[in-house]
Amino acid sequence: MVREILMPKLGLTMVEGTVIQWFANEGDRINVGDRLLEVETDKLTNEIIADSEGILKSILVKAGESAEVQALIGIIASEGEDISSLQEGRSKDKEAEAITQGTNEAAVKADAKISNDSGYTVATPYAKKLAADRGIDLNSVKATGYKGVILAKDVEGYESDEIKIKVTPTARKMAEDKGINLADIYNGTKIRKADIVAIEEKQSIEGETEKAGSMRKIIAQRMKASWAGTPMVTFNMEADMTELINLRERLKPVYGREGLKLTYNHIIMKILSKLLVKYRYLNASFEDDTIIYHNHVNLGVAVDVEKGLMVPNVKSAEKMTLREIAAETERIIEEARTNRLSPDYLSGGTFTITNLGMFGMESFTPIINKPEVAILGINKIMEKPVAVNSQVVIRPMMNLSLTTDHSLVDGALSAKFLREIVDIIENPYLLLD
Repeated sequence: MVREILMPKLGLTMVEGTVIQWFANEGDRINVGDRLLEVETDKLTNEIIADSEGILKSILVKAGESAEVQALIGIIASEGEDISSLQEGRSKDKEAEAITQGTNEAAVKADAKISNDSGYTVATPYAKKLAADRGIDLNSVKATGYKGVILAKDVEGYESDEIKIKVTPTARKMAEDKGINLADIYNGTKIRKADIVAIEEKQSIEGETEKAGSMRKIIAQRMKASWAGTPMVTFNMEADMTELINLRERLKPVYGREGLKLTYNHIIMKILSKLLVKYRYLNASFEDDTIIYHNHVNLGVAVDVEKGLMVPNVKSAEKMTLREIAAETERIIEEARTNRLSPDYLSGGTFTITNLGMFGMESFTPIINKPEVAILGINKIMEKPVAVNSQVVIRPMMNLSLTTDHSLVDGALSAKFLREIVDIIENPYLLLD
């Protein structure tokens, strides 16, 4: 059976990735769980793990080359299986791309030149961003990556041989402590302590400026496109967490004996897995005037990782018990943070949950992870005075922030969905219904 290896979507804003290295060669046998390749984006690097077995028949995007998200980058197949049709299709795509980009060929080559075997510069997107921000010519950077790929660390450790900055030891130490780039202020004469002091005083008066890097530009473009192209509406409602807290406290020791950690997120995900089967309009995708109502609930969980954000999803959560949701959620979060997550868990989400409660957020507006049509934000639990049976009492309250695509989901439906979430949070025994 043929298994296509696609460029995974490793983050909300990712549009393309660069292959840093393949851990196997064409013709090698691949087993489930093997490290397959390493991919880098503007934000992070991630090891892609094989989720099927067979022979690595073809590597279509080699180390140092980039490809758009979901582009075919390799093929795994059984021994003797014919993959010529896939390879021919890839060849035709590359020819068409070459014709389309013909007018930009000079610019592409200028951006890609270096001293490796092919005669072209091969640098990861993040390395290019750093070089552009620091005004460094990539042709002067020594590559340490696989087969001559320039990595971010190569740019960070670069010091041009052409510029020998004369500076006193005291001035150099002050510049390092203050984050001042000596190359920006060097005018041919030795830099002294007084020069650093003058620069610091000038910065304190003028304030700081920073040119937006490519990563921030991509994030801004994607967020603007999502916001401008989707009529988002955010609904907020408070929930009394008393009963949910009691439930969690009772279950924690039981789960703990099995080595499981139970969080409020897990219980709310269980609630969502139950309700989204009923509210099919919120468990949907909407793109290019096409609505897809999903048969399964794949709950995406926003995970803060080094240099970026990933949204892996728990597959078919509607079939899982609370214990299974807790275990699976912790597994994919751990694999996401250790660069071991299979790319299959980064696509196919139908609804996303994001928690900023640990940062003290009382309310916020979550941005929908397109093409999904809804996202639920979890906020901080706070003790507040509330009226219960005509008496003012202190209760642990939490605000829920639900953002929906108003072009598909009417306000009344969004409000009803959020109301039911709150009802089950306040009466968790309804999960047994």
